[in-house]
Amino acid sequence: MLQVVLSFDTEDYVTPEAMDAEKFWAEELSARGMRGSFQCVAEVIRVLRRRRREDVIEALGRHEIGYHTDQHSAPPVPPMALEGVGLAEGIEWVLQREAAGWALVMETFRRVPISYCPPGDSWTPHVLLALAAAGVKVWCASAPAKNLNPAWYCGLLSINYDFAFDSFMGEEAAEEERFKRTFEDTLARKGQDGVMVVYTHPCRLVTTRFWDAPLFRGAHPPPAPPAPLRPPAHVHALKERFRRLLDWIRERRDVELADYSTVYSQRSGRRRDLQCLLDEHKLKPGEAGKLPLREPGADCPYLQVLKEFRYEWPIYPEGFAGDKLRTLARELAWSYAEAKTPLGDSFLATDKPQRT
Repeated sequence: MLQVVLSFDTEDYVTPEAMDAEKFWAEELSARGMRGSFQCVAEVIRVLRRRRREDVIEALGRHEIGYHTDQHSAPPVPPMALEGVGLAEGIEWVLQREAAGWALVMETFRRVPISYCPPGDSWTPHVLLALAAAGVKVWCASAPAKNLNPAWYCGLLSINYDFAFDSFMGEEAAEEERFKRTFEDTLARKGQDGVMVVYTHPCRLVTTRFWDAPLFRGAHPPPAPPAPLRPPAHVHALKERFRRLLDWIRERRDVELADYSTVYSQRSGRRRDLQCLLDEHKLKPGEAGKLPLREPGADCPYLQVLKEFRYEWPIYPEGFAGDKLRTLARELAWSYAEAKTPLGDSFLATDKPQRT
């Protein structure tokens, strides 16, 4: 049975109202016994602490916690800093840059984040290997793994973001039915061993644009000002819409509600994680920077995906292509492997959704 993960990029640390949006999603899930996965920017946690929003932290803590970087869009973002940088040096750069944020998220929620979501497409092989070394098991993004089922790459389980609640925030009543059609169409494209990730940025529940839009193409020096807000009546209508859609998802019996740790555990018997890569090349823990680089053969299943990948996040300056990074990504395509569940295993629908 296909698994559905509900994932939340928790990132807006400049718009005060975004905190209440994070709490809304967390509490609505908890009220239904549904477990979400909240990808947390460490700066959001710092702001919540300064403003004494323990209520928000507590609400988030009832769910799975992932990592969404220390400062999100603050420069230098990894692709800009690591273009042309060697694997070992780049891994050290990532660990040093993310250490404080990583430690804060662990301290706050008293657990190692299971997943990593790069802001936009702000990832590099250095980032994936560094976070795999830190304990991350899964990375989730809208690229480069579009339309693929879970697979191993750079020592992590790679899962694709499929579509977002964000795309259904118009004022028209037809948005609700359009979401359901998109859900059904995506479900039909996925195999029985697949995973569908429905994600959102909680801040977009209350803001008319992304909080970091002023930083696009370097148009405004950070920090960004608070994002403009939706009218209260529209926010109220969106909350009602998403409550109904959560109920609709919860009541389905043809999917299994899951989180990233569940997806990982059911595929870990055939894992190709970082330790497997190190063992394969007789390397010790901490030596991921020595993993070999080689051009993949034409028969490599991941080669076409990496060939088609382009850096497109609007934070990058005009003209940034990351050609050396994309070459490096292809040179690690040998780390790819399908991530199937063991033969004979099956996902069974339960009478009740997974509870926290």
